[in-house]
Amino acid sequence: MKRLSTIVLMSLVGVALLHAQVTFRFSGGISNEQLKQNVERNVSALLSEINNAESAGRSLDFSGIRITETARGGLSSLWANLRFRCEWETNVQNCLRDVQEFEIRQIPVEMKPLDNTYKGEIHKELTISFNRNGMITGVRTAMDNNSYMSLMAGGMSVKDVRMRREILKFVEDFRSYYDEKNLSAIDEIFSDNALIITGRVLRKDLTLQSNADIRIPGKNIIFNKQTKTQYINNLRNVFKVNRYIKVDFSDIELIRHSSRENIYGVRLRQRWNSQRYNGGTYMDDGYVFLLWDFNDEEHPKIHVRSWSPVSGEVSSDNLLAPEDFSGL
Repeated sequence: MKRLSTIVLMSLVGVALLHAQVTFRFSGGISNEQLKQNVERNVSALLSEINNAESAGRSLDFSGIRITETARGGLSSLWANLRFRCEWETNVQNCLRDVQEFEIRQIPVEMKPLDNTYKGEIHKELTISFNRNGMITGVRTAMDNNSYMSLMAGGMSVKDVRMRREILKFVEDFRSYYDEKNLSAIDEIFSDNALIITGRVLRKDLTLQSNADIRIPGKNIIFNKQTKTQYINNLRNVFKVNRYIKVDFSDIELIRHSSRENIYGVRLRQRWNSQRYNGGTYMDDGYVFLLWDFNDEEHPKIHVRSWSPVSGEVSSDNLLAPEDFSGL
């Protein structure tokens, strides 16, 4: 009888572990009581499902969770390559207001890699976005909070702070898009006439090699330009042949245009690691520059995306700034 009781008790513990309840509550920042309660229930259900799915080693089940198809697809794609679980049973965070939506930050998660190819940090933080209807619109791993707060501290007005938060949310999303191989999300954020440029150091004996090569006055870098269509097609091929892509961002800098208040530049260092399905690997290290246009605040767009290699010959004077594209 004692042995049977022990077995029953162990079974009940196992069931409890597979159905662990994670709760989320707002500490402030949201005044609509109905929206507040709806989001708390919805986020609690999502975090509980993440932990239960990780414990059971299965795919995510979004039944009963109000989440957009885009967010569901992105999280499912990430889950297929990298899993994680919420570290705290009870999570209390403030509600932040974005240009278009709301945001929850600093939910601690522990990464649970499926194999030994994962090279990133084990302990991270999750960020969840939701819209005015309480539906989850994005789930992503966040940059470290010290870097985030430092970049937000430069805000000069309420509007400026909103734009900075929107840009930083995209930077976090952009990193996740590579993990997810989410081509449609990348396609949506770039304007149809976006200029995509890849840079290389201009040495004394180097001349322009094609009509696609451009120079920017005062920069010791030569740039090769692509259209948005070319960039997306090239990225589609990259996603197709690679088993995984790991992108890390650091040295992030937000730059507001000196005379055009709705134009921003984002400069960051990007370290790229990828492994092909055939076993081959690729790594590079460079500076990415993104030119943001907030003239339509509800639908911001990126007009320029550039990449320049990290090199001893590249000084800070050669890194791009918003004023380099004032004619756009």
